[in-house]
Amino acid sequence: MMTDDLIYYATQFPVQTSAYQKITAALSTLHALKNKQLPQTPLPPLSFSESEILTDLGLMPIDDLLAEFRQTLITDFGIWHLPNQAWLLDLHQFIAGRQVLEIMCGNAIITHALRALGDSVIATDNFAWQGQDIQVPNPWTKVTKMTGLTAIQTLPFDVVIMSWAPDTDTSDADILMALRQQHFTGDFIVIGEKNQATNSKKFWHLANLTVPPRLNHHHKPFDFIHDQVFIVK
Repeated sequence: MMTDDLIYYATQFPVQTSAYQKITAALSTLHALKNKQLPQTPLPPLSFSESEILTDLGLMPIDDLLAEFRQTLITDFGIWHLPNQAWLLDLHQFIAGRQVLEIMCGNAIITHALRALGDSVIATDNFAWQGQDIQVPNPWTKVTKMTGLTAIQTLPFDVVIMSWAPDTDTSDADILMALRQQHFTGDFIVIGEKNQATNSKKFWHLANLTVPPRLNHHHKPFDFIHDQVFIVK
């Protein structure tokens, strides 16, 4: 298991080194997720530079191990997007008491954290992803089973959150067009990597994007995927 390997490698480096800090940050995150909690702050970048590895070849196996961290999140916890408590507090303050609808919520960890902060959130997902990287969904809080398109057509909301929509269909673009047809004037918050790991090409082509600093200050990439928080019109 990754946890056992990380514990072993943590004993191989002095506390003040970046290797130790990366290892312990990863361990702390895995421990929190097992208890249905989120890390308090963003993870540091988990990879090492080429020059760091050439200086210390002992970093190579750790670099290889940490490169699998996101896949561990997916297969062990059904988590593709990893939020943290500092970022959730920023999001909570941005929501400012408005009614939230989370679509394509997965295991609903964003909704879980927002509800803990007192926000009114409806979480929805059609669970079409079950049986892929993780076999059985395990939501952290109550989720209503429905598609994102059905949700925005039938449920009340002032804010819509969509994180890490798949790039395998254009349902995200259908949702954006439907919101425009409804003349939605609230905030459509989308978390993803533009034209790369998430969402359809059609969505990114149609979307009018802004990158609000207040929603990205505590939202940091930890690996090769550089996802951001967008407001989409």
